[in-house]
Amino acid sequence: MLEKKTRFYEKPMPLMKFFSIVCALVMLFNFVLITCDVFMRFVFKSPIQGATEIVTMLMAWVAYAGLAYTMSQNRHMQLGAVYDKLHGRKKHIMSFIIYAIATLMFCIFVVASWKIFWVSWEIHEKAVAAVTVYVFIGKFGTFVGWTLLAIQSAFMMVYSIQGIRDPENVEPIGIVSEIPDEEELSAFEKEGEKR
Repeated sequence: MLEKKTRFYEKPMPLMKFFSIVCALVMLFNFVLITCDVFMRFVFKSPIQGATEIVTMLMAWVAYAGLAYTMSQNRHMQLGAVYDKLHGRKKHIMSFIIYAIATLMFCIFVVASWKIFWVSWEIHEKAVAAVTVYVFIGKFGTFVGWTLLAIQSAFMMVYSIQGIRDPENVEPIGIVSEIPDEEELSAFEKEGEKR
């Protein structure tokens, strides 16, 4: 029986939770700004200048800041058809392959997004709007998101290596699905027959 303890890939959880809160706060800010802009536009015929540009620039934070937290919670989109049929060491090997490729890909995106952010920072890139909106803020959000994904994916890859080495004592990374499996369906059918 596997003991319940913190898995290796859960170690960066405080960092992931922090950025998921940042993501939620940015979403809340965008919601309030859009609501105020619509109110001002239709009631006073005076929209908030630059609101659209600010919301658009901050969407990079919304899109990327919470992705690593989603991955750490096994809520990211996956195809479980093959993965669910594997057991023991084979499941850990499949996880390792998935997360090794993901880590490599995310590291490439980290480097690329840093270069894009840095050029934007150096030239103080601004959006053409009624107010000055610095574009590098959104581009930095993209860089932060890819960095968090690379960190989380690397931790999951190392955890998979631990599972390959000791499959009896390391629980495979699970896929959380809202779709019921065969056991849940049969239990649901039995419950329906009792009624």
